[in-house]
Amino acid sequence: MINLVFWTVAAVTFAAAAGKARGLRDPDPPPGLRAACLMLVTFGLALLLISDGAQQVESALFPNLGRLLSNLCTTVAAFAALAHLLSVTRPPVEARVRIRRWLVALLAAVSAMTGLFFSSPLPPVIGGFGALYRDRPALVAYTLIYALFLGCALTGLALITVRYAGLAARPALRGGMRIVAFGCVLGIVYLAEKTVVVLTQWLHLASPVPGHDRPCPSPLHPLGCVFSVGLPVLAALAITIGMTLPAWGPAAMAPVRWLRYWRTYRRLDPLWTAFAAAMPQIVLPRSGADRFSYRYGVHRRVIEIRDGLLLLGPYRDPVEGNGTETTACGAGLPVRQSAALREAISIRLALAAYQSGRPAAGRTRSAIPAETAPRAGHQEKDTMNSEVGGDLDSEAGWLMEVSLAFSATADVPVEALPEDTPRPRP
Repeated sequence: MINLVFWTVAAVTFAAAAGKARGLRDPDPPPGLRAACLMLVTFGLALLLISDGAQQVESALFPNLGRLLSNLCTTVAAFAALAHLLSVTRPPVEARVRIRRWLVALLAAVSAMTGLFFSSPLPPVIGGFGALYRDRPALVAYTLIYALFLGCALTGLALITVRYAGLAARPALRGGMRIVAFGCVLGIVYLAEKTVVVLTQWLHLASPVPGHDRPCPSPLHPLGCVFSVGLPVLAALAITIGMTLPAWGPAAMAPVRWLRYWRTYRRLDPLWTAFAAAMPQIVLPRSGADRFSYRYGVHRRVIEIRDGLLLLGPYRDPVEGNGTETTACGAGLPVRQSAALREAISIRLALAAYQSGRPAAGRTRSAIPAETAPRAGHQEKDTMNSEVGGDLDSEAGWLMEVSLAFSATADVPVEALPEDTPRPRP
């Protein structure tokens, strides 16, 4: 069971490393890419080298050699992860200085751990060292150096990810950094428990966590195996996922985006159909490979609806169209939904005037439309008229609400608007 867990997670890290390594063929690879590949490879090697089958082969060369190699790979992986994030979050000169400092610390830790390990040979052990810590100070020092370096590296990694996660513009990058921070926390908990166990064994005290004196049958039982196997595996997996999420996350979310744009496309249909029927000239021809994409369809519908709103400008009442008047329509509704209802009513009245050829009083055919999106506090944006900061999703979201309200008033006679208008369906 344990070997299967190790091999599975190692396979994931190797696959991720292979995917990222393709970028190394570029003449100018992204900052930190080499460090990311090194991290993934060494994480995978650390898990493979600690598996029971590998340890048996390694112990034939030198007792417990697999544990030393696995621990060294883990320290290199932690350094590489830190170097990767420093490369992408700091200016190049500052990043190089910090990475060199961590590299010196890594070489010192690796040298000390290797020297201590070979200075005090141990009998081959599968699982934890358990009571061997009691009379072997070199083993205690080896473990404490390992825990100290890895703990400092994971703490630095967690601080960087927490600091920059909120500043990341892309959701995949923001989520990936938070997953990395979570993995660092798991790793720090693992190291803290390991340090406590080693010190209590060295001081001949009872171990606070049972299960460290025998091989683990499962990563979930007993409690000692949760700390010694479950947490480090989960930490490695979380850091791997977080580091690679910006690369594969958008592709993995493609079905969700397709469903979201399909839903928006369908909900824009009532408003778009009314405009297309009254103004067939606004319907744009569709061609190219993207014509079957719902995102493309939403984009086109937003453009065509906006073109329709421009044509309706002379036929809209300046008071009804500005979205700021207080009427019985939308009373008791949230601000944005109420504004969407008023906008839908204004559009329905303007469409009736357009089809009859009668501009609104005081307007000419060259008048500029006054339609606006609602402003619910200082954080709301004018998603219909804003020239800065507007995007497809925000515009489509506002028009979708207007379309729902437009559909809800479909059965109401025009002369009954806006005083006697039902609330839009949710």
